[in-house]
Amino acid sequence: MRRPEWLAIRVVTLVTALVLALGVTSAHEHSALAAPNAPSWDDVEAAKGDVAATEIAISRIIDTVRSLEEQYAAAAREALARGEALQLARAALDDADHVVRSIERQRDAALERADTTARQAAQVAAQLSRAGGGDITAALVTSGDDADALLYRLGTMSILGTRADAVMALAVLDRNVATSLGEQAAVARAERELRADEAQTALDEAAAAAAQAEARVAEHETTLSRLSAQLATLTGRSAALEREYLDSIGGGGNGGGAGGGDGGGSQNPGNPAPSPSNPAPSPSSPAPSPSSPAPSPSTPPVTPPPSGVGPPNATIVNAAIAFARAQLGKPYQFGGSGPNSWDCSGLTMMSYSAAGLAIGGHSVSAQYNRAATRGQLLPYAQAQPGDLIFYSYGGSASGSKYHVTLYIGNGQMLEAPSPGNPVRIVTVRNYDRIPVVARPSA
Repeated sequence: MRRPEWLAIRVVTLVTALVLALGVTSAHEHSALAAPNAPSWDDVEAAKGDVAATEIAISRIIDTVRSLEEQYAAAAREALARGEALQLARAALDDADHVVRSIERQRDAALERADTTARQAAQVAAQLSRAGGGDITAALVTSGDDADALLYRLGTMSILGTRADAVMALAVLDRNVATSLGEQAAVARAERELRADEAQTALDEAAAAAAQAEARVAEHETTLSRLSAQLATLTGRSAALEREYLDSIGGGGNGGGAGGGDGGGSQNPGNPAPSPSNPAPSPSSPAPSPSSPAPSPSTPPVTPPPSGVGPPNATIVNAAIAFARAQLGKPYQFGGSGPNSWDCSGLTMMSYSAAGLAIGGHSVSAQYNRAATRGQLLPYAQAQPGDLIFYSYGGSASGSKYHVTLYIGNGQMLEAPSPGNPVRIVTVRNYDRIPVVARPSA
């Protein structure tokens, strides 16, 4: 059953006015308007048959969906940022462990050398003692025919004495080196403990952020189901169709993942703001995609990328994408690198590892920095399947990076999105997207 045309028109008009009003509202006022204000079932029942009341109830439902999306998007970005901080803290701890182990190996080797040279010094001293055997000067005066033998003994003692001095000096040096390395090891262990504390703090914060994001997902799902049923009651359409519409408003369902479609209220640069000439979608028509598509892989760049980055290696890219596709539907988990759960950088890292290529380790920042160091960054407009898309606060390449995805062509990317959302394929989001991509296989 289709809703009457006049109702759809009035809904469009009302929603357009609401969105335009939100667009000119100050940031402080917008925050106040963002609080969920969904109608109750009593409100819905009372609105049936009353056109004005129905319009108000529908607008409250739409406003609630947008507000929930904004809240989830903020929670998802925070969770991903905490997850990246955790990976960086773990990397710092690994580095500290490596330093401690390296210094302790050097210290142990120096101690072993010191023990060896000390034993050698003792042996030379014993030989020197045996070679002396008494007062050689007096023996030379009274020796007669034995003078040659005594002179030989004197020469031997001189050689042994020089050798003893050298060995003793080396023993002292080795002992001093061992002592210094022991002190350095103590400092390194203290630094390692500090990094361990930082990693534990990052883990606790990441876990708390993940729990909040997952709670938002559950809240979002429950509320959307109720709102879909309410909207169906008001419009006469099925709850399933209304759920599709509400998902389109919210960026694809379950909060839209990292970045949250439009990023929780910020206008996507790829979609102009609703206006009388470009009305907002009504529940009777599908909403536009929450983000502009990336370039199609079937349309190659007309000119070479300004950075001079070469084309992707098709064999490596196909293997990486095939591996990533095999992970679809598996859950998100901080630090996950398979085989049963993933985080964003763990998925991209292992996808390329499966193709025989290292891309910088288990961190968004590490993967970006490796590509930058190797001259593998190029403009987003030149994106090809297999390229890595990065997200940071504000979308700046110099900002704190929190998310990485694998571009698969046709304006879509494959990602391990955020806590509560499984590995999936979605339309490329523009909000917070860095304007360059990485081509690891170039």
